[in-house]
Amino acid sequence: MPCTDFDIRILVDNRVDDGLIQEHGFSVWIEASGQRILFDTGQGTALAHNATQLGCDLGRTDILVLSHGHYDHSGAVSHVVGIAPSSRMFCHSNAFLPRYSIRPGEAPRLLSMPFSDGKAFLDVSDSRITWVTGPRLVAPDVGVSGPIARLHPLEDTGGPFFLDPEGRHPDPIRDDMSLWIAGERGLIIITGCCHSGLINTVEQIRTRSGTERVFAIIGGFHLLNASPQRLEATCSAIRAWNPDVVIPCHCTGDTAEALLIETLGSRVIPGYAGLQFSASRLPDAVKTGLRSAALPPGAAERRS
Repeated sequence: MPCTDFDIRILVDNRVDDGLIQEHGFSVWIEASGQRILFDTGQGTALAHNATQLGCDLGRTDILVLSHGHYDHSGAVSHVVGIAPSSRMFCHSNAFLPRYSIRPGEAPRLLSMPFSDGKAFLDVSDSRITWVTGPRLVAPDVGVSGPIARLHPLEDTGGPFFLDPEGRHPDPIRDDMSLWIAGERGLIIITGCCHSGLINTVEQIRTRSGTERVFAIIGGFHLLNASPQRLEATCSAIRAWNPDVVIPCHCTGDTAEALLIETLGSRVIPGYAGLQFSASRLPDAVKTGLRSAALPPGAAERRS
């Protein structure tokens, strides 16, 4: 039986509604199949405040899922682990690797999960941790993709990512994964940064979940540095999936977001911290007056 009731709230994003803290990061609260699921934690500054303002009790988290090991998705892990001591955690083991962004003429920029957060995660009992190596359910009708096969020729990780500060070893970000809910109207797919590519991600989830119909796609699509050819291929794929709702967030990029709106019209609702989406309440139409997060120097060209 598909999930008949869900509630999704964006807790952390680059854009925020009034009364919330903004930051370059991403986190989503999901209530589905009787479970309270936290998908990513942002950088750490905004999560606790925003969760309180939006009525989400992080201390009641049943499941913590990390989409990948970048700082802007894992920076409040220690806080969550500390206040939700019975929560179960799901991630790929590569989430703890050292990671860098390296551009010509610039010093390497560290992107790794903060040390204190990685230590807090690894210090919990082994029985609470599930190392995700492939698609699997985390609750009835709620699954994680596991590592995504990189099949589409135009999709890449979206940036100059490396595993060493010298730039000798490219980082394929194999730990990148997304979450899906099998709902009555189709799949609700939630991405973190989608470093595997949106086409690769959605196609794998459609295949492995056994549900082809896509109802909604929510999250960072990491199309900031995408070529025009890749943007067109992504829009074509979304047109073919024909979702009811697309909510681009975090690292999608203004150009990509504008093209999505041009392609899909009112079905595209730019995401922001404070947005709520449930089985009984579709997201509001495009909201004006949102504040955007101040990003690190150069981040307009290199969001992680």
